[in-house]
Amino acid sequence: MGLFGPALIAWSSIVQLPAVGLVSTIGCAAILTLVILAAACKTAAGLRRLDLLVLLLALAMLVAWAATELYFYPAYGTDEAAFVQYSAQLVMHGRNPYATNLLPALTHFRVPIQYATYKLNGTISSNLAYPSLSVLLAIPFVLLTHGVQAIIAENVFFLAVEMVLVFLFMPRTYRSFAVVVVLGLPFLFDYTVGGDIVTMSVPFLLVLAYCWTDIGRSGRLGRGGILRAVCLGLAASVCQFAWFLAPFVLLGVWCVRSIELGRKQAFVVIARFAALAVATALVVNAPFILWSPSAWLTGVLSPLFQHAIPFGQGLIDATAFFHVGGGDLAAYTYAAAAVVLFLLVLYFQYFHWLWRATFIVPSVGFLFSTRSLSEYFIMVVAVWMVSVASPGGGLEGASELSLRLKDAPWRTKPGRYPPWIRQALLGLPVLIGLSFIVFAFGAQAPLAIRLQSVESNGQFRGIWQIHALVTNRSAEAVEPHFATDASGYMTTFWNVVSGPKKLAPGQRATYNIVAPNVGSMPGVTQPFVLQAVTASPDTISSSSLFTPESFDCDITPSYVNRILPLGTSVALNVQLRSPYGATVLKPGVRVALGQVIYAQDGLIPAEGQINSAPVGQSPVVATTNAQGVAQFHVRDASVQGGNPLYFQAYVDPSAGYPYGYSEIVSVIWRSN
Repeated sequence: MGLFGPALIAWSSIVQLPAVGLVSTIGCAAILTLVILAAACKTAAGLRRLDLLVLLLALAMLVAWAATELYFYPAYGTDEAAFVQYSAQLVMHGRNPYATNLLPALTHFRVPIQYATYKLNGTISSNLAYPSLSVLLAIPFVLLTHGVQAIIAENVFFLAVEMVLVFLFMPRTYRSFAVVVVLGLPFLFDYTVGGDIVTMSVPFLLVLAYCWTDIGRSGRLGRGGILRAVCLGLAASVCQFAWFLAPFVLLGVWCVRSIELGRKQAFVVIARFAALAVATALVVNAPFILWSPSAWLTGVLSPLFQHAIPFGQGLIDATAFFHVGGGDLAAYTYAAAAVVLFLLVLYFQYFHWLWRATFIVPSVGFLFSTRSLSEYFIMVVAVWMVSVASPGGGLEGASELSLRLKDAPWRTKPGRYPPWIRQALLGLPVLIGLSFIVFAFGAQAPLAIRLQSVESNGQFRGIWQIHALVTNRSAEAVEPHFATDASGYMTTFWNVVSGPKKLAPGQRATYNIVAPNVGSMPGVTQPFVLQAVTASPDTISSSSLFTPESFDCDITPSYVNRILPLGTSVALNVQLRSPYGATVLKPGVRVALGQVIYAQDGLIPAEGQINSAPVGQSPVVATTNAQGVAQFHVRDASVQGGNPLYFQAYVDPSAGYPYGYSEIVSVIWRSN
């Protein structure tokens, strides 16, 4: 049933891509058929055959959905996808991507500029920030697609592999969950076609997670252990997420094997496993390391040290959107490091409870960093599922493993240190992490920002200029970089037309800033905040929520579907609306109705009559009644090339700027 969503989305391209639409239509019928067969099936063998059909149908729906998305949205949605493909093309031409400025990729692959990665110093990230396997895997797809959306095609391929692996790795009873999680829940697909390269690492992590407690059984890695170690090295060579996962996996394997082999032999097992994983990663990255060691190291470590603007769905939201702290963003980084250390100690101390969560616990640490992107936990949900459902059958099965872990020698036998020292080791990183969090929350944002006025671009419905009063409340001179935020994403940094480059301690100044591009302009009726970041020290300051105008308007009727005889009058009522669409009962508001002809060769002044105004006058103003409605009557007595007349309303205050533009209503008048 979860496949109905992808099928219906793919069906929307039936006009442009008839073959895809046909697959979607057949898919809807197949889904319905499979649901009936599943409900009527009476044998386990029959259900297993239906599971296989569900997987095959899901792969077909994945291809159809991907074709639809690629057709309607050909631009890349992230800078990482653009940078990886551009890097692959550089390698194909014999150039080192780690030593090259990759900013041209943003234009080449049509990435919306507001989705670039911005730094606190006012610049844009321009280097390859991922290990080299992400680039090497892209090369075959660049050749296959001739460079057209190669990363998206590659991601879709790896998502298909992910779905097949989850299907194979899950217990038979739950195999259909592979379809539900990977494709039926749309967020994985959305991230995939958005260009998130974590998708490429997930199949490797799935192989690692499947029966992971069998690693090193009987003291030997065996083929399964070697394969998992290689996959860990390959995953770590795609993106950095596997770096944070590896310590938990190694510690978990040691805890499991120490019951069977003893501490020392278990350590030998994980040492071999780690050495093989590291060797794999080094072999993959060796050409680029030898090409330019410093450039490679700078690139792969840049996500940790590039000082990007704060963003994500974690603790940083308290500062970015709720004005808690902001004066020291580095404290979040230190807090995240302490939390990861605490999680490792907690994981070890309570391994008999947490061993099933081995692949889940590491994601918690990302909630405390300044870049707590949801992809760090959303993209690996399939890995979580496989690790929990299929951890391995060693040591008499999972249930027996839990029982034996409670009595593990390293938990029950008296150690070299008394229990209070072990508890202190557990509590120390908690205390350190809490201290940094308290410090981050308590460090006041250096700038007080108050928006004084804004300027719009009229019918385009955006704010293009802001006048803001900014006061430096800190004891240091700061160099602010301003951006607006209306959806959780900071825009491109706005250009400062007037105002000091640096604000001295205690200095107050008025800044006049203008939007750098259309994508950075908040809507006239869209609440937003103005934010300012600084790089020395790392800070963020935000204004209060600012709503340029609190209501919009619409026209009733919103369409006139019949041709009217010349001279016939039509009543157009303009209703004030809140952002949620509720009627605004506000009398006395000036509302203007304009008319124009959008002809094939350009704009033509319309010659209709609005209310009792002279023929052709545009706009004509009326005021709202007690119900918040402005009433207009429009008529046309002359044929103007047979073109429709187009009417649009907006709020036209006596002072200020027009806003709240309605939809456009077209009306055709013809002689009998």
